[in-house]
Amino acid sequence: MPVYKDIAYIADDNPRHTLDIYVPDGSLGALPLAIFIHGGSWRTGDKSECEVLAHGLVSQGLAVAVINYGLSQRTPDSIRHPAHLQDAIKAVQFLVHGDYPGKQLVNSDNTYLIGHSAGAHLATLMVLSDQLDCIASIRGVVGVGGIYDIPGLLELYPDYADFIDMAFDPAQHQEASPQHVAKCRYADAENIRFLIINSAGDSLIPAIMSADFARQLVHTGYANVELVVRDLGSHFGMLDNKEFWQLAADFVRSTNCTSML
Repeated sequence: MPVYKDIAYIADDNPRHTLDIYVPDGSLGALPLAIFIHGGSWRTGDKSECEVLAHGLVSQGLAVAVINYGLSQRTPDSIRHPAHLQDAIKAVQFLVHGDYPGKQLVNSDNTYLIGHSAGAHLATLMVLSDQLDCIASIRGVVGVGGIYDIPGLLELYPDYADFIDMAFDPAQHQEASPQHVAKCRYADAENIRFLIINSAGDSLIPAIMSADFARQLVHTGYANVELVVRDLGSHFGMLDNKEFWQLAADFVRSTNCTSML
């Protein structure tokens, strides 16, 4: 399997501004590109922790990019929203427009975003707000155990303020929530398909959050929204579940306009 690691998507020495690319062996042509955005409450996580997931998605015939992005810390000068989002946007735009090892093996005009937890927040927010200049290349978004409604999450779990306050000012909670941004449909994203997944075994993010977000997308006018709630394991364990890999790959196949392995 060709693997290209530590590719800089911003020209600096920050390891948070790098990504890895995994491609199936024997690729016969340009494959659809799945970009994975890790979770970790906007304060933890790294692309190096996603190798099992990446290999699993590659085994389903996808080319996979796993990105890093800046994280919030308990320091006065730590980054906060929208810095995480801006990094993720730059990574996606680099993968669509840029030149990098393995580019000839992927079809960057046939790109899918897969985000987990805080990564699902970033993936959905970037396509629902007018900030992504490569929106025409994004065919679909998979949100997995996602955080879509920050005020709603804090109502359910007040203790989550510990990490929410590291990443967001209180005045940003609603404007930074995909659930609320979706009320104002971004026309250029209206044809994007959404697959919203929540494991019934997820004890950290309740399925009602995914259900409410999917309902809001449909209510707002997005025609292609699928909600899947089933037991795929724990919040993090589901990422190593072959059934999840299959769900993601089937979603890509159902929207994909090119052949896959």
